[in-house]
Parts: sequence; structure tokens; C-alpha cells
Amino acid sequence: MFFIIALQALWASSIPLSKILLNYSSPIFLAGIRMLLAGILLLTYQFFFTQQGLNLQRKHFWFYAQIIFFGIYLKYILRYWGLVQLSTAKMSFMLNITPFCVALFSYFAFNEKLSKQKWMGLILGFSGLIPILFLSCPAENLNKSILFFSWAELAILAEIAAHSYALIVMRKMVRENYSAGMTNGIRMFGGGILALMTAFMTEGFMPVTNPITFSGYLTVLILLSNVICHNFYIYLLKYYSATFLAFTDFLSPIFVAFYGWLFLHEIITWHYYLSGTIVLTGLYLFYQDELSSQNSFIPAFISKWKRPTQRQEITINQAKN
Repeated sequence: MFFIIALQALWASSIPLSKILLNYSSPIFLAGIRMLLAGILLLTYQFFFTQQGLNLQRKHFWFYAQIIFFGIYLKYILRYWGLVQLSTAKMSFMLNITPFCVALFSYFAFNEKLSKQKWMGLILGFSGLIPILFLSCPAENLNKSILFFSWAELAILAEIAAHSYALIVMRKMVRENYSAGMTNGIRMFGGGILALMTAFMTEGFMPVTNPITFSGYLTVLILLSNVICHNFYIYLLKYYSATFLAFTDFLSPIFVAFYGWLFLHEIITWHYYLSGTIVLTGLYLFYQDELSSQNSFIPAFISKWKRPTQRQEITINQAKN
């Protein structure tokens, strides 16, 4: 559990960093340049410094096409477009409904069923989103809305659906023993190219102000999120169920709210404290049931004394922020 908390603390920084970068760039261009550079970095490492190289089989092209379009291209364009108008904390809390989408897709793709306690944890965690939906920022009020949702909120909901579907496809790729570096590299590289093509057609060429500052923040974001956190997340996917890893994203808004308050001067109201308490309670219920159904895992490179009694098969019994 310590490694999951550490991962979420690191990964949560990507949202405030993205918010800062959006002050210097348009949303689609930011998504494209970030993913293209990250993909090139990962594929270069995979080709020159690993034994597997770039071994891509034609029969898996359709899987890669799906995770490129849904897991990178559509996900990050919608996320950055919504983040322009939403606060970092609110957007992060909205991502808490990801486990519901993952559980739904997992049910249809793998016939995975959840226990009553896990459903209680999921429902309780989702209810923590309700106080946040009552908050709105000035940028949201400038746009028309549908029912109770602003266009920015609807964009984030669509992003969640795209991300959740991509996680299920990613799960199939992990079963084919593709390395995390190559899988991430291909999907980021492909998604980055698609996003840049879209940006050039809709936003013009190089819609960036203050390129030096933009490049510095972008470098930190790519190394921290795309390289370190993405690969460690897929590594943990081998030992925890898909829905559980998605559910631990409930920890991220707590860190995002803190970073937003510290670096972006966002106001943290009582709504966030209430939501944080509710989702942590739901996480506890879910995690307790997870522990009772399978052995907890301590990575072999950390612990020499405690190892799994047998290799835990990756289950969708997933892959964020």
C-alpha cells in the first residue's frame, strides 16, 4: 500500500503542472507535444537499452490503435480542454468515478464480478464526488451547461469513459507480455502525433508563449508522469486487480488539492475535506475486501523477506492522473 500512496503523491503533481503549462500553450498542442516527446524518449530507451527491442506483432495493431486513440489522444485533449476552466482539485475529484467505468467495462470484457463490500466501497467513494459538484469556478459559469454539468465537467466525464475503456484494452496487452516501456512508448508516440496534427489544423503552428518557461515545466512533467509514474503503474498492474488500482486514484485528489493550494493559490473549502473523508472510507472498505481475496504484494526488489507464495496472475478481477 505504501508504494501505491507514493505513486499517487507523485502522479498528482502532473495536474497542477499541466494547469501551469496551459498558461503558456493551447490544450491540444500541449497534449500532443507532451505525448510525442514522452513516446520518443520511451521508445529510444526500449530500442537501445533493453533486450526486447521493439517487437510489435501485426495481430496486435488493433489493440494499439485503440489505446492510442482512447487512452492518449481523446483522453488528454478532453482533459486539458476541461482543465482550462476547472480548478485542479475539482477535476481530480471528478476522476474518482473512474472505478465505476472500469468495473462496468471489466464486467462485459472479462465477466468480472465485485463483492458486496467492494460495491459498498465504490458507491461510498463515488458519493464523495457530490459535494464537489456543487462548486463552480468563474470560467465554468461563462459557458452553457447541460442539466447540472458545465461543458468542462462533461469533457472530463467523457475523458473518464475513454480512459476506462483504454485500461481494459491495456489489460489485454499486458497479458501478451509486452513491456511497459514499449506499450507506453507506442501509445504516447501515436497519440502525440494525432494530437499535434489536430492542433496544427485547429490552433495554428506552435501556439506557445514563453517557450523557455514552457519547455522547463514540460520536461519536469514528462519525466515525472510519463516516464516514472506511467511505467510504475503498469508494473503494479501485475500484482493488483484493475478495479482496485483505479480505485486508489481516490487518493490523488487529496494531494492535488494540497498542491493547488500551495502553488496555484486555489481555495480549499469544506467540500474537499468532506469528499476526502468519504472517499478514504470507501477506499478502506474496498481494500479490506481486496486483502481477503488475495495476498498483498511487496515488490521483490524492495523486500527480501516477504514474497508472494505464488505468482499472482494479472486480473481484471485494469491502468491515471
